[in-house]
Amino acid sequence: MLKQLTLSAIFALGLSTAIAAQTAKTNETERALARLGDLTPVAVRNRLSELRPPAYQPGPFLFDEIIKRQELTVISGKRVERLRESLQPVLTYHKRDSKLSIYVLRSEQPKAFVSCRVALFITTKLMLITNEAELRGIVAHELAHEYFWEELVRAFSEKNESLLREIELFCDAVAAITLKEIGDDPACYAEALKRMTYIGITAGNATRRETKTHPSLDTRVKLIRWLCRRFEKAAILRPGEAFSN
Repeated sequence: MLKQLTLSAIFALGLSTAIAAQTAKTNETERALARLGDLTPVAVRNRLSELRPPAYQPGPFLFDEIIKRQELTVISGKRVERLRESLQPVLTYHKRDSKLSIYVLRSEQPKAFVSCRVALFITTKLMLITNEAELRGIVAHELAHEYFWEELVRAFSEKNESLLREIELFCDAVAAITLKEIGDDPACYAEALKRMTYIGITAGNATRRETKTHPSLDTRVKLIRWLCRRFEKAAILRPGEAFSN
């Protein structure tokens, strides 16, 4: 009898822990979405305008230092120019056209990142595995980090794992919304995210599970799919309405 009670208690505790963990993940998603208002295009544009910091223009010295720190080869040519042209709608939407230098790095890792708020780096591998719409989604995610740059730096410093994941989900939402706004299919971003993750898993430098800094792949994809369904219904999130899978 005691053994049965013990097993029952362990099961109940495990179930309770699982429910609490799932609730925590949902709350991270809800907090991320709450940062964007009711999700109507006008509300999102206004919110991003409020959050957007002035463009940072430090001069050529910092650019040179950033490139040296990456320890990768910067390439140029017509392919790079076409890339810059294809990213123009995203840069324009986020008010960063002509204000963010774009570099292509020769690398076998599919990666894009903004460094010091002054330069966007994209690897040749990422260009190889994505189409233009998918790449625009990835870049939109990276640009979205700038809206909470100081908060992101502080979260890293304080090792606030939940906040780091919340900001990643915010950037995912902004990526999907950006694609919708510029006329691309927001589902493209989810496909690119899955492909990048699976390639990283094969290379041994990524996981689909939750980490200290990123939500699980499933959580991110669910958010994007949920937004896609919302877009079909005019993308309105009414006050008090919770995110639901």
